[in-house]
Amino acid sequence: MKVTLAGFNIDKNLIDELPKGTIATPETISAAYARISRDPRDVPELRTEAREQVKKARRSNKAIVFGMSHHSVAEHAYFNFDILQISRLALEELEARRIGVAYTEKSQRYITLQGDFVSPKEFDKEDAKRFQELVKFQNDFYLNNLQKLTDHQFVSNPHLATSSYKAARKGTSEKMNRAKNTLEGWAKEDARYALSLATQAQLGLSFNARTLEHAIRTMRYSNLSECRELSQKLFDVTKDVAPSLIILTDPDEFQKAFKIELQDDNFKFTRNNLKRYIGSIINKYYGKLSEDLPEILEEEYEKLILSNNIDLNIAAAIIHNNSKLPVEDAFRLATSILSDENSDKEFFKEALKYISAFDSISREFELTGDLKFELVVSASNFAQLKRHRLMTLLAQDYDPTLGITIPASIKVIGAENELNEVCRRSEKLYYEFLPKYGKAAEYCLTNAHRRRVLIAANPRELYHFSRLREDEHAQWDIKETAGRMMKLAKKVAPLSFMLSGGKDKFEKMKKEKYRSKE
Repeated sequence: MKVTLAGFNIDKNLIDELPKGTIATPETISAAYARISRDPRDVPELRTEAREQVKKARRSNKAIVFGMSHHSVAEHAYFNFDILQISRLALEELEARRIGVAYTEKSQRYITLQGDFVSPKEFDKEDAKRFQELVKFQNDFYLNNLQKLTDHQFVSNPHLATSSYKAARKGTSEKMNRAKNTLEGWAKEDARYALSLATQAQLGLSFNARTLEHAIRTMRYSNLSECRELSQKLFDVTKDVAPSLIILTDPDEFQKAFKIELQDDNFKFTRNNLKRYIGSIINKYYGKLSEDLPEILEEEYEKLILSNNIDLNIAAAIIHNNSKLPVEDAFRLATSILSDENSDKEFFKEALKYISAFDSISREFELTGDLKFELVVSASNFAQLKRHRLMTLLAQDYDPTLGITIPASIKVIGAENELNEVCRRSEKLYYEFLPKYGKAAEYCLTNAHRRRVLIAANPRELYHFSRLREDEHAQWDIKETAGRMMKLAKKVAPLSFMLSGGKDKFEKMKKEKYRSKE
């Protein structure tokens, strides 16, 4: 056996120092690996040839990746991006990709926020001014209550507070004082519930070329100007580095290479068309919904849907994801549609209307078997939930009618009414902006505001979720959600989930289970 290190990520500043005329591109790796299955030569020889003949390597990539539809070859090429001055709302759309990605975000637990925010380009001059006034009001809550929340955490957690004081007396730096950082972090996490979804974030982002291409194509037709701008910037910084691997992002180059027009209709039209179509169906059927429902188990804001009817599950998922209906009404509406042999075919034809041979079917088609949940979660909760990318996550738009999530600590320090007022003013501007700006109106809402989310996960994925989010170190909001989800899961599969729970409890739980004869 022989193992050779063929390549690895290095900082772009080092790449820029390569001798003049050097073409540094990950395309050569992809081109070499693409030929492994059909070329008898050893891989190092294929890589050498690709490096020496970059133009030929690029032609090879175009022919193999796109001409022969071997798209997986593009996954050998990786790109790293520093993303700065992006809003929390746009971040949700960027991080919708699940495979061939890595995200590391600026934490709202470890870093004190300074009030930086994105001013949406959709807003006209007068509305932008009103929005800025709202954000200042939201940020004032954060800044004015942060110290009170910190003091509360020190009083409520005397053991950690004592550890913090001892570490400080020993000369431990603030950066290394873990107890102090933990207590201050909890305070920052709760203070952020008043902050806008326009609050600036930053992250380190890694995409393979296939995922990068999909992100650029999807966000090019986003309902948010910020995401359309992000799509263009991702394209601009990579188009000259690896043009052969992201050719589906460039309609002109695609037509030159393959003499056919690039089909982007799925990205352009599917989502907005479905929202309009589902809206018309709701108007048509809502007064005469079927009363038939699958069995649904419930724990506060979490529901577990027990249905194995594949067509029904997918239809309900499409309805739910393109409306603000609760899951019960989505299933009632889906049942009404599927009971009519004319409307059932029309419904699925509409859902698949703009799909081409190169497009993946929408994510709603994953919601078939497994364990299916509907959750109502805050924006702070969702910011953590979306990291569990292997689960199917279908999130509705934010909906102020679902109420807000108020941290217990904010109630204890007497700031509940103040947070309610922040959210009331946020909702007022949101409803004024919604008819004018659509999705961009959500920039007005806060981390306390909620949305409905459909989730499908197999037991193995739920175990991972439970280990991480039921652990003692988990943030309280998502920890409560995870606990209630697992309570529902154990009702239908108690044996399969006998060892679910946070990592901190695992050894004790396992000993108890294996000692018990039950």
